[in-house]
Amino acid sequence: MGLLARSVFGEIFAGAAVGTMLFTFVLFLQRASLLFEQLVRGSASPSTVGYLFLLVLPFVLMFTVPVGVLVGILIGLSRMSSDGEIVALRAAGVSTRRLLGPVVFFALLGTALTALCSIWLNPWAVRETIRVLNQIAADQMTAEIQPRVFAEQFPNKTLYVGDVVPGPVTRWRNVFIADMTPPEQRKRTTQEAAGDAPRVTIATEALAVPDSAHNAIQLRLLNGSSHEVGKELERYFNIRFPTLDQLLEAKAPEAQRAKAFTGLDTEPLRAEARVSRDADIELQRRFALPPACLLLALA
Repeated sequence: MGLLARSVFGEIFAGAAVGTMLFTFVLFLQRASLLFEQLVRGSASPSTVGYLFLLVLPFVLMFTVPVGVLVGILIGLSRMSSDGEIVALRAAGVSTRRLLGPVVFFALLGTALTALCSIWLNPWAVRETIRVLNQIAADQMTAEIQPRVFAEQFPNKTLYVGDVVPGPVTRWRNVFIADMTPPEQRKRTTQEAAGDAPRVTIATEALAVPDSAHNAIQLRLLNGSSHEVGKELERYFNIRFPTLDQLLEAKAPEAQRAKAFTGLDTEPLRAEARVSRDADIELQRRFALPPACLLLALA
């Protein structure tokens, strides 16, 4: 690349960089509203929120890079024209066609970056964002348990906690669990204890560890007892224990889902496009954005 081409490329690059950053900032704020909610609620660590912010960039860049290329070319060539540099080039016998080379080269770089974001990075970022948001929703189950409030989000179980001690491992104090599972489905140590009344378990303390893979909370109850009435009302079963492991399965949270076909890789999307109009529209959108850099540069 000669001196003239480097000079023109530098002029275009400076304007394009400023324009891309400006448009990226505007679209980023609009796209990241859900992530700001996660940050304010404190339900995710700062590193996780920062990771989610990075996952927004591929979607934003595939729109802002073509616009940034157009802005950079307009600003760069307009400045050269207003300062009389293009007139000086003509006077020196240099054809203005020499300016086309760096412009096309810069547009091709923008096309490659847009294609990388549109065809490969954005589908992966959509899937990764959904995975992280669902992980956050599952991990905050223990945070939703409030002290001295009956929690009923566990099927067939009612939970009451006297106090919550936060920490690396959440500790509950004065725990009360009423198991209203039907008798025939209830796990029990003796066949006789099969009454219709709920099984009540109390403990002075419990260690609560969220199990996001199974949408549950793993409890280790300390210094407690279990109480259950048999089929015959005069039969009563009382079991004391120093420690007891119990699993609280929560109701499935409303999972975050991507729009149809947006998180699908391009190759599987090609197969879906043969039978689905929505998939075909998504496929055409991915391939329509990258050539915009070249078309805007030549316009």
